[in-house]
Amino acid sequence: MNLNFQFIKSNSKKVYDILKHYTRCTFDQLQHLCNLASTDLCFALAQLMKENKIEQFSDKQVIYYRLPVQVQRK
Repeated sequence: MNLNFQFIKSNSKKVYDILKHYTRCTFDQLQHLCNLASTDLCFALAQLMKENKIEQFSDKQVIYYRLPVQVQRK
């Protein structure tokens, strides 16, 4: 498999820009909104998580993606 890092980064930006407008999204929602193939979306999500730009969490047995929740300190 020949991975094109620029292509992954471009898809990552697309996913990140979508997540800026939503509280959380499932994989299927992101796939629909970004119009990416499953593999391309997986690589984009992995890249964003590696860069700590998004986080993955589960709620009621559903996996979601979102921008990191900022912890407020007093």
